[in-house]
Amino acid sequence: MSRVAINAAWLLLAQVGGLLIPLIELPVLARALQQQAYGQTLYALGIAMTAAIFVEFGFTFSAARRVVAAQGDRLKLGQIVADVLLGKLLLSTAVAVVIIIMMLIGTGATPLPGTWFIWIGLFVVAFGFSPMWYYFGTEKLMLPAMLDIALRATGLMLIVLTVSMPQHAQRVLAIQSTIGVLNTLIPTIVMVRRTGIGRFSVTGAWSVLKESWELFLYKGAQAVMGSVASTMLGSLGGARAVGAFVPAEKLVRAATGLAGPLLNAAFPHLVRMQAKSATAAKRIVTLWLLTLALLTVVFAALMTWLAPWLVHLAFGPGYGNAVDLLRLLVWIVPLRVCSMSMAILWFIPAGLEQIASRAMMLNIAVVCILAAILVPYWGGLGMTIAFFFAESIMCAALIYFFTKKTA
Repeated sequence: MSRVAINAAWLLLAQVGGLLIPLIELPVLARALQQQAYGQTLYALGIAMTAAIFVEFGFTFSAARRVVAAQGDRLKLGQIVADVLLGKLLLSTAVAVVIIIMMLIGTGATPLPGTWFIWIGLFVVAFGFSPMWYYFGTEKLMLPAMLDIALRATGLMLIVLTVSMPQHAQRVLAIQSTIGVLNTLIPTIVMVRRTGIGRFSVTGAWSVLKESWELFLYKGAQAVMGSVASTMLGSLGGARAVGAFVPAEKLVRAATGLAGPLLNAAFPHLVRMQAKSATAAKRIVTLWLLTLALLTVVFAALMTWLAPWLVHLAFGPGYGNAVDLLRLLVWIVPLRVCSMSMAILWFIPAGLEQIASRAMMLNIAVVCILAAILVPYWGGLGMTIAFFFAESIMCAALIYFFTKKTA
């Protein structure tokens, strides 16, 4: 468990940096860009993150499992690298076509300048081609964690120094996409130097794509949940609705993300434990689940009380309508963290990712259906209701299958 603790510490350090830096960045951008331009920027980021999901394709877990099995075999690791990279290149071709079509036909109720699609494309490369699957599998996370913090801090400094008015919105995208590309390129170069690179094979790429399909459905739907709000609100409610809802949702997402390092660091250990004793693995997962549920409920109660102060501190004047949204959204945190714990620590290590992926697909379907009905009338409140119902249904479904397998 010592390696799990060390990796969790590095990931938690990176996550804290990834939490604190955006929280510092939030009031800077909210004040400098104002609600309209800030909403446009968030909408562009939502499009980029949604597109990147289809390039990442669930490799964070599926390829990491392959790396765990190939530990110490440089030839096998090099072939995994080649297969994953080719798979992502094939996927990115299809994604590029979709982005070009969006650029030509428009983006709904929130129009974006054509030049912004350059930065959207760079964001897709940065997030879609991230090699974190390799570092999770080898459990060597110091380099990507330290690099992530350093580059995020650099991006924050550039934003503080150069962004001061709504006309600087494109500058924000340029800075963040460039930082993201560096954050992917450097660890990829280090990975290839360590493993070499095998022979590019369409058959090998197809094999990893097939293996990743169910995890893509889970991970992709999970990531879509992080960007669907800005995308649907931008299309159905306009930029001001995005600017009111997304900042509050970003606080909730950041809080939920704190559980990620602990779960991801424990993932390789649970993969090995499942192979030895499923009963012992389930006991550990149950303990994690109960502990995180208690902590997140306490956190949600505290955030409900502090919501007015947090919104004023983070966003400044003009965002008062985000207070009530935050008070409702924060109760999604316990539901989401419990669902993540069961998926990452039990279903995926046990090879039962189909259950997690179907639950996530149900989640996003409920969100999209309810949002399409409620957002045109209630804006951000309608999206909040959609999120809460969808997360409740998914958490209940996963608990049912988790306890059913115990019987």
